[in-house]
Amino acid sequence: MKLKVCGMRESANVKNLLGQVQPDWMGLIFYPASPRFVDDIQADWIRDTEIRKVGVFVDASLSDIADKVQKFGLSTVQLHGDESAEEVNKIKEKTGLEVFKVFSIDQKINWNKLEEYLPHVDYFLFDTFTNAYGGSGKTFNWEILLDYPFDKPFLLSGGLTIGHVEAIKDLKSKVPQLEGLDINSKFEIEPGLKDIDLVSEFKKSLTKTLFK
Repeated sequence: MKLKVCGMRESANVKNLLGQVQPDWMGLIFYPASPRFVDDIQADWIRDTEIRKVGVFVDASLSDIADKVQKFGLSTVQLHGDESAEEVNKIKEKTGLEVFKVFSIDQKINWNKLEEYLPHVDYFLFDTFTNAYGGSGKTFNWEILLDYPFDKPFLLSGGLTIGHVEAIKDLKSKVPQLEGLDINSKFEIEPGLKDIDLVSEFKKSLTKTLFK
């Protein structure tokens, strides 16, 4: 099970994350309205940090995405807005990077809407619907995912905590396309600052539960 820790931006916090947890991805939020927004002034040290860096964008222009890819040394582009399949394709072709396309789930999801994105993304990411585009700290009804019809792997997000580890294992057993988790607000001391001990405890609990 892969792990993405999103909403990072403090240098000492990032250093501790890499030292204690070593997640598969670190998420950087480039949505200006987010309390976890990452400013260009931090680009140099982030670019030199050796981890797969995910840039999180909400309906950003292709030029803005390309600029952040270069400045921050991104490995992955996460699209959290209303980007069309055509726009996602252009971003994929322009950057040549791994792409996550987020779909926010409220009460249900129309799987047919996702079909046109399949050729252009590496992972789908399912999060809880919120007008703030993530960071709600709330889960959605995971039973919706039991009908997931594609081979495309996906990441699960939305209010995940250590208390969800057994339920994550159960979901994985039923929907093997679940290949990763995206954690954020439930592991924060304040927006943009993670409790690294808690993140480490989550990873250890997850590994122990999945492989026991």
